[in-house]
Amino acid sequence: MRRLIRNFLQKFGYDIIKLRPKFNPSSIDKEKVIAEAGWLRNYGFNSIIDIGANEGQFSTKMRILFPEAAIYAFEPIKSVFNQLVENFSNDKNFAAFDVALGEQKGTIDFFENESSASSSVLEMEKNHTDHFDFTKNVSAISVNVEKLDDVFANQKINEPLLIKLDVQGYEKIVINGGMNTIRKAEMIIIELSFTELYKNQVLFDEMYFLLKSLGFKYMGNIEQLHSPIDNSILQADGIFIKSH
Repeated sequence: MRRLIRNFLQKFGYDIIKLRPKFNPSSIDKEKVIAEAGWLRNYGFNSIIDIGANEGQFSTKMRILFPEAAIYAFEPIKSVFNQLVENFSNDKNFAAFDVALGEQKGTIDFFENESSASSSVLEMEKNHTDHFDFTKNVSAISVNVEKLDDVFANQKINEPLLIKLDVQGYEKIVINGGMNTIRKAEMIIIELSFTELYKNQVLFDEMYFLLKSLGFKYMGNIEQLHSPIDNSILQADGIFIKSH
């Protein structure tokens, strides 16, 4: 019904945009986080790199589990970055970087989506908007790009290290620019796609074999994204642990 109404209004030059409230860290259920992800504490992470941090949803959960860990968060959209910084303004062990990560330093066109979590360096496929019509409106912006390895070239990372990668299909390019840092991780939590939602994105098989070649083994998923149309699995947050 919402899609029919939206299509009707667009004929007259209007649109419906679903207003999404800003993320509030205090809204996170700490007991639920501990119940669902408390097993991560067994790894005793001293450092966490949150790539594709958005407003700090993942970082907030990790702060609950690891109160003293150093958290490094990357978010290239300025308005979202500002909210991220505000959410962690009182956290002395939190550092935020207003850049995208890639294979080389410079600038790049970036597709900012009305639903900020769907923004990407990669152009969105029609398959994406068919499943999630609230992601239809996109504007191109220019963002700064750094290599992950360059960011940490002169900075010591206290291990064990957890890296979370959620950059909407651009994960392989980020890894290519951060091989040395990636290899230091004890665990990687990465968004895996089973269907192409962004143009030229890497799907599950290629990502699996890439991380396997870097010495990580696949250990299952934390969360899965289901299609609102037929409930099929579109994406999952995969867990890769360093082989010893």
